[in-house]
Amino acid sequence: MNSTVIITRLPALDFSRDYVALPADYGSPTYEARPDVQAIRSALTETLLTLDHHAPFLERLRGQKVVIKPNLVTVYHQMGTVADDYPESSDPRLLDALVCFLQRYTNRIVIVESSGRGVPTRGSFRVAGLLRLARQRDVELQALEEQPVERFLLPKAKVMKEVFVPRIFGEIARKQAFYISLPKLKTNLYTGVTLGFKNGMGVLPYNLRLRNHNHALDQKLVDLLYLFRPDLVLIDGIIGGEGNCPAPVDPVHSRVILCGNHSVETDRVATRLMGFDPANIPLMRIADEQGFADPQVKIIGDQTPIPFRPADPSLTGAWMAEHFPNVRVLSAENDHGRPPCRGGCLATTRFAFDMFVREGLRTDFSLTLLLGGNAQNLYHDPQGTPYTLEQIRSLPGKKLAIGNCAAALQGITHAYVSGCMPFPNSPHMALHRLTGSFCRVMSPRNRFLLPLLWDTLASCEARKRLLRQGIPLDVPKPQEDAIHPIRPLSAEEQQLDFIAEPLPPLTPQQIQQSCAAENRAVLSIFLS
Repeated sequence: MNSTVIITRLPALDFSRDYVALPADYGSPTYEARPDVQAIRSALTETLLTLDHHAPFLERLRGQKVVIKPNLVTVYHQMGTVADDYPESSDPRLLDALVCFLQRYTNRIVIVESSGRGVPTRGSFRVAGLLRLARQRDVELQALEEQPVERFLLPKAKVMKEVFVPRIFGEIARKQAFYISLPKLKTNLYTGVTLGFKNGMGVLPYNLRLRNHNHALDQKLVDLLYLFRPDLVLIDGIIGGEGNCPAPVDPVHSRVILCGNHSVETDRVATRLMGFDPANIPLMRIADEQGFADPQVKIIGDQTPIPFRPADPSLTGAWMAEHFPNVRVLSAENDHGRPPCRGGCLATTRFAFDMFVREGLRTDFSLTLLLGGNAQNLYHDPQGTPYTLEQIRSLPGKKLAIGNCAAALQGITHAYVSGCMPFPNSPHMALHRLTGSFCRVMSPRNRFLLPLLWDTLASCEARKRLLRQGIPLDVPKPQEDAIHPIRPLSAEEQQLDFIAEPLPPLTPQQIQQSCAAENRAVLSIFLS
């Protein structure tokens, strides 16, 4: 099939109303008649019909199961932050328009997602209004973290050689369902841009997301293409997002949607549309090197760039100096010569500081921040001044060390966050503890606090019900930077894109350990 990407510009209307969560009157005649809602539906219909004309796909949908994965890692809507809404998640108006369009061809539609560990998908569905959408349109919602998983081996992968995915994505890998990825057009701390590639991360179980989420992250995401690729990528650029996702991002009134039948090329077109050179995005380069590109792609529509501000993972740049003038940053290359990883500790830590600003908290506190580490235990400030462990110990004020590479600093610092990568919210909560401040997302300022906490408990119990039946849900939490080994493969197996590898049931000891880990994860949220 011809690889085709369609770019559709929306009219010069105000789309900044309800772009994060559906309003209370969703589904009413008043809502249906709104100019923004009508414009989105018209643009989506034009886009999909144009794509079908150049690369037919609609007949394949008749009676077929269709799986739609939006990007709802965190739905920032009345969550206690400075602004009520941030364009972090897929626009529910576009998702609703997509469902209505698809129902011309099939009534077997499933919306799936797995939000971050601290925000259960049940809660994301609630905040975005998708519970009401599902009732209104009679479609199914699945929280992927509450589904049994299948294991696959990826013989051609360089990093992600073993993959656990929810069963519905096993169906997608076997071409038993039509898969539509619906990401947001936005920048990202970890990967530069977050489009169809990064949306695939939300398919993985919690602990598997952490595995190789460091210097190997871009390769890991490309490796997933061996298992499944979306049949369609529909990118929501109605209100784009610029800044440091997964922290709240600022709106870009880009008024555009993109759709393509080739995941890599659709992401490439979107990257250029944001004003970035795809050659400077490691995801793109690696995908090209591994043969996932299509240089014959047909691009239809206005390709004039809409410049986005790039993500800024720096802890020593102008933004940090302006907002956190009393934070001293010391870092060290590890024993492999790598500085703190953008795909791990660096971006995770920068997220913590961005959240402080988005929460509207004081940022004039004093702190020494330490990242990285090596056998010499020698750290440097941005000017190159070296610091030994003893010198670090004698520095005044509170100290925070991040990541497994900095493990030698335990006992010297006031707080230490382990992991490679650390849990995304852990440095953020460590900052709150060290500065004596309270997270406003975990306060009554968050309109959805109590429902989200209830959803957290309900999700935990749903997961434990599966675990008690001996059904695996995840890999063990990774403790080190390593590529997980798989069994020896035959010469024939090495030529395959993926191999279904049955999972044995959990042993009684594994069930007990897994249930205890679920309880600890919930307690860490409530006690933060």
